[in-house]
Amino acid sequence: MPLDLRSSPIRAARALGAMALGVVMVLGPAVTTANAETAPTPTPTPTGAPSPSTTRRAPDNPFTGPVGGLALGTKGVVVDPKAAQVPPAVDASSYVLADLDTGEVLAAKNAHLARPPASTLKTLTAVTLLPRLDKRARYTATQADANMIGSRVGIEAGSAYTIDQLFYGLFLPSGNDAANALGNAAGGVPTAVRMMNDEARRLGAFDTHVVNTSGLDEPGQVSSAYDLALIARTGMARSDFRRYATTLRYNFPGRNGKTYQIQNLNKLLGHYPGAIGVKNGYTTKARNTLVGAAEQNGRRLVVTLMSTGAPSWQRAATLLDWGFTAGAKVKPVGTLVSADDVAREAAARATPTAPAHQPGLADSPKATTAPDPALSPATATAPSDMRPSAAVIPEQLQRMPIWLWLVGFVFVALASMRVYSHVRSRRGGPA
Repeated sequence: MPLDLRSSPIRAARALGAMALGVVMVLGPAVTTANAETAPTPTPTPTGAPSPSTTRRAPDNPFTGPVGGLALGTKGVVVDPKAAQVPPAVDASSYVLADLDTGEVLAAKNAHLARPPASTLKTLTAVTLLPRLDKRARYTATQADANMIGSRVGIEAGSAYTIDQLFYGLFLPSGNDAANALGNAAGGVPTAVRMMNDEARRLGAFDTHVVNTSGLDEPGQVSSAYDLALIARTGMARSDFRRYATTLRYNFPGRNGKTYQIQNLNKLLGHYPGAIGVKNGYTTKARNTLVGAAEQNGRRLVVTLMSTGAPSWQRAATLLDWGFTAGAKVKPVGTLVSADDVAREAAARATPTAPAHQPGLADSPKATTAPDPALSPATATAPSDMRPSAAVIPEQLQRMPIWLWLVGFVFVALASMRVYSHVRSRRGGPA
C-alpha cells in the first residue's frame, strides 16, 4: 500500500526510520561478511605439532621426509615390531645401529636429533681431508696449532710433521692440535670447515653443521647419530681411514729426533671382540659420544651414541651384542643413504617431468586436483545460494565500511524528523 505522508505523519516518520534501520541491519552484516571473505585467514598452528627448530630442513636437502626413511623421524626407540628381542636400554640421547656394508638400520633412538658431536666430528675431518692431502707432504706447525685446548698429541710450533703423522695424532689421542694443523694444511681452518660442510651435504648428513675441525664445543656445531653413522660408513670404505681407526699405538715424533708413544683412546678397541674402530669423544656439552664398529662371523656393524654416560664403549657393546644376535633377524627400520642416493634424489627433484615422490601423498588423480573446500576453509568458495546477502549487493557497496552505513542511518533518521516537522507545520500543528 502507498505511504500517505499527509494522512499519517507520525506513522510516516516511524516507517521511514524503521526502513533506515532495516537497511543498516541487512546490509551492514552483508558488508562485514563480504569483507571477511576477502581478508586473509591466519593459518592455525596444530596442537602438538613439532616446533620449527625440530623440523627445520637444510635448503639443499633433496629428501622430502626424514633422511633414511620415515621411521627414523620417530621420537624414541624404533625397531622392527616383530623382533623377538628389543634392543637393550641405554642412557643415550640418541643412537643408531646399522649394518656397515648394506647400510640397513637395525634399530635407532632419536636418529636425527641434533647434538654437539665432540671429537666424533673428527671422522668427518678425516673423510673430507684424506682424499685432498698428500700423506707424504710435510707441514710446519704454528703456534695456533700448539695452543689448542683439550686433548692434544703434543705438536710443537715450528716443528715439521708429515700429514700421515698428523692423522695418527688426530685418531689415536684425539689431538685437537693435529685437527687444527690438518685444517691449516688444507688451506686454512675456515677453508677446511667449508669443505667439511660441503662433504656432509654430499654424503647426506644434513643434520650436521661444522664450525671447527676438532669437534670442540662451539655455538651451532652439531651432528646426529644418523649422520655420524653414514660418515663412519664412508670412512670405513677407505683402507687408510681403517688403518688410523684401528691402530692401538703409534710412535709420534718429539724433540731432538726422538719419538714417544701415543695410544688410541677408543676403549672399544681391545675390549670388544672384533672391534674395528672408530672414534670416541667427550666435551662438557656433548657428554660422551662414540662411533664404534665391529666385525663378527663376516658381518660388520656400526653403532653411534650421542650424549651418553661413561664408559661409552660398554653402552656400545650391549647394542652390538644385540645386533649380532637378535638384530640379525629383524626387518630394517631405515637405511644409511649414500652420496649416490643424494645425487639421484637431487636429480629427480630437478627434473620437471619427474618430481620427487612425497611420502604420504596419494598416488591418485585427487593429488593433482583442487583442494577440497572442507579441508581448506581459508581458500574455499561457498556456492552462491549459501551467500544470498552478498550476492545481491553491488561490489562497490560491499566494500563500504560500517561507519558509512551508520552515517547513512543518522541522515535518514534526521530526514524523517524533518518530513514529520514539515507535515505538521502544513497542518497547523505545533512544530
